[in-house]
Amino acid sequence: MKLISLYIDNFGKLSDFSFDFKSDINSIYEENGWGKTTLTVFIKSMLYGLSKSDRGIYTPWKNLSSFGGYLIIEANGKEYRIERQFSPSKATSDTLKIYNLKTNQQLSSDTNLGERFLGLNENSFERSVFIPQKDLTEGFGSDIEAKLANLIGGTNDSQSFEEAMEILKSKAKELKLNSKKGLIIDKHLELSQINDEIEQCNRRMEGIPVIQANIDKVNDEIYKLNQEKKEYNNKIINFTRVQEKRSKLEVVSKYEEDIKLTKKLLDENNYVFNGIDLSQDEVLNYRAKNKELQNLKLQYEVKKQNNRATIKKEKLEKEINLTEIPDEETLEHITDQVVKYNNIKSIIATKNEVKERVKPKAGIALTIISTALIITGVTLFVIGFLKSHVMGLYIAGIAISIVAVLGYIGALAAFISTNAKNNALQVGGQVKAYDYEKIHLEEEIREFFGKYHLYSSNFTNNLLTVKTNIQRYKDLMMDEEDISKENVALENQINILEGEINLFLSQFNSSPSCISNEEKIGELNTHLRKKNEILAQLKEKQDLLNEFVTQNSLQSIEENNISIEELNSIIARIDTKIDELNSQKNTYLAKYSEYETEIAMYDDYIGQKEAVEVDIHHLEEEYRLILTSMEYLSMSQNSLLEKYVMPMKESVNKYISLLLKDSNDYSIDVNFKFQFVTNNGLKGIESYSRGYQTIISLCMRLALIDCLYPNEKPFVILDDPFVNFDDEKLDLCKSLIKAISKQYQIVYFTCHKSREIDKTKAPEALREEVVRQSPVLPKSISSSVSEVLGKKNTEVKPRAYHIDGTEATKPAPRVRKLSPEDELVEELTRINVEDVKPAPIKPMAKETNGKVAPRTIVINRNNNGAKKTK
Repeated sequence: MKLISLYIDNFGKLSDFSFDFKSDINSIYEENGWGKTTLTVFIKSMLYGLSKSDRGIYTPWKNLSSFGGYLIIEANGKEYRIERQFSPSKATSDTLKIYNLKTNQQLSSDTNLGERFLGLNENSFERSVFIPQKDLTEGFGSDIEAKLANLIGGTNDSQSFEEAMEILKSKAKELKLNSKKGLIIDKHLELSQINDEIEQCNRRMEGIPVIQANIDKVNDEIYKLNQEKKEYNNKIINFTRVQEKRSKLEVVSKYEEDIKLTKKLLDENNYVFNGIDLSQDEVLNYRAKNKELQNLKLQYEVKKQNNRATIKKEKLEKEINLTEIPDEETLEHITDQVVKYNNIKSIIATKNEVKERVKPKAGIALTIISTALIITGVTLFVIGFLKSHVMGLYIAGIAISIVAVLGYIGALAAFISTNAKNNALQVGGQVKAYDYEKIHLEEEIREFFGKYHLYSSNFTNNLLTVKTNIQRYKDLMMDEEDISKENVALENQINILEGEINLFLSQFNSSPSCISNEEKIGELNTHLRKKNEILAQLKEKQDLLNEFVTQNSLQSIEENNISIEELNSIIARIDTKIDELNSQKNTYLAKYSEYETEIAMYDDYIGQKEAVEVDIHHLEEEYRLILTSMEYLSMSQNSLLEKYVMPMKESVNKYISLLLKDSNDYSIDVNFKFQFVTNNGLKGIESYSRGYQTIISLCMRLALIDCLYPNEKPFVILDDPFVNFDDEKLDLCKSLIKAISKQYQIVYFTCHKSREIDKTKAPEALREEVVRQSPVLPKSISSSVSEVLGKKNTEVKPRAYHIDGTEATKPAPRVRKLSPEDELVEELTRINVEDVKPAPIKPMAKETNGKVAPRTIVINRNNNGAKKTK
């Protein structure tokens, strides 16, 4: 697998960054803070996504909705482009797209692409092909071990073994973790508790008759004490009767004294009523009236303060000075004067220049002539009319009359013309008189309107304004008068109601502290209620006295030889004994009920015991089979590890021999723990210098990569891992990196010029040593298991056997439906005991706390470099 190129739009401090990878070695030299670690995290995040902690570190400071980029890789001869966009807040909002660049087809998204292309999870990726500056000495992890086992046999047997061991361990812990925890221990505890309950039931069965006898005994004693108590109670009754009779007169005297004191208290309370019989309803009625009075006073004050008519009237008086309203006669006079003024003004405006008077001479002459003619014509007409045979006179009379009428008309016209001329001369002569009168009228009119602040020359408008304001003023006065009448009515109502309340309260004697009517009425109500209470008490006491007098009459008094105190003391002692016996009886009854309840559960406890015993048997049998299976699986797996650790050892030895020419003998156990072989035993690399530890860890990493990837070679990321090396070791390591770049694509980061890898090739001898044939891997796990168990490759018909080797002829007492995990465990533990040959099984180290110590393979090198295995 190789890296082709990448592009970062935004990731950490890198933005709009692209890089094309070479197929052999990519040496990236940049100063601290450039973003080398950011670039390595980006490559890893493209394959495995971004963890929560890295998301917080590499989210850009810019306010972005997402960040990321793409990575182009080559895997299995095909090129792919991986595009990822990360959300700053949550992983569920991330996006992932994968494309086959040959077909441009989008593939199904798999968030863990590293497992898809490399076969390793993120943690194993960081422990194999990713070689950082720190943490090189950490272990490989189960995921890497499982992949090594798969590569050895080309199958998934080892992973199945590991899963089976985990299932068996989990099942064993579930059944029996230790002496205090586990299903088996819980079942034994449950069985012990059930046995205790059964034993308890047996004891209860024996105790029932004893409890019943005790209850009967206590009942007899209680009955005797109650009879004795009854006798003493009768004596007390007799004694009480005698004492009551003796104290009769004293009691009567006390009753009478108490009644007397109550009557005195009643008289003191009745002082306030002044001998008047007052009811509760009357008090409440006057309280309501007083409340009504207060409301009326409030209304009166509100109306008095809020009289709008008065306010408007006062405002109008200030504006137009209507304090003195003119009467009708004055208004009529000023109206006539305004009309006269306007007429005079009109006459003066229409005067003409006629200078002399004309006498009506023509009119008089025409009148005289017309009169003579009319008389003549009428006479002729009458004569002609009376004497019809003189037609001429008749017509002549009519004609003369017509001429006379025409003469009158002419005379009239002459009179009219003459009269007009005479009038004009007369007006012209009176102009000065009219001007004088107009001046006096104007002074009078202006003086009148000036009183009301009206100074306009349009007297007609001024007159209209005065009349309008006068009418408004009169209307406001009428409104004010109406409101005043309402206030007067309200005031009268208040006075009447207040007088009625004062008259009512004046009948009683109130306390000096009571000032208002409300307080006085409240005092009356209090004393009235107290009066009723005292009367009720007085009646009750009087009734008690009458009843006592009626019921108690004088009789003969019988003498007793024992006092009442002694009788009560004896009864108290009897009551104490009865209480003690009742308490004892209740205890017996409670215990009896408890015993009956527990005995009723006996059959259930027996059934539970049988069921738990069966469960324990099956669980212990299952636990024994699981332990046996774990033992066989552990032996098989340890034998397998011994075989596949050799290729890892050979690859490690290849790199160590190149970097550490003077190294001591060393060992690698089945858990890949590296130790040096010294005279004092095995010694871990943690005892050596940091640089020495880094070289060993680097060799282990390179050897691990050789074993993990025998076919498809991955890329290798080195994040400045040589900071602790001296010059000699640094040169060797740089040459080594150049050499392995023939097999692996190298992405090398450094921040120092001296650690940069130059472009020259590595020595040919070193390149040949590095690329020599990979170590041969052992046979598959299934074959190793067959060898451990002594099985042949022939198919064997499965048979069922007990753990002691005898063949099972009867089915198990309990049939359970197994889960997939239990089916796997049962399949792995179904061993044919007759086919197991103990010879091939090698002895192992002693068990320590249930764990088998791994065997160690030690490789010694003699002076000639030859290797031998122990």
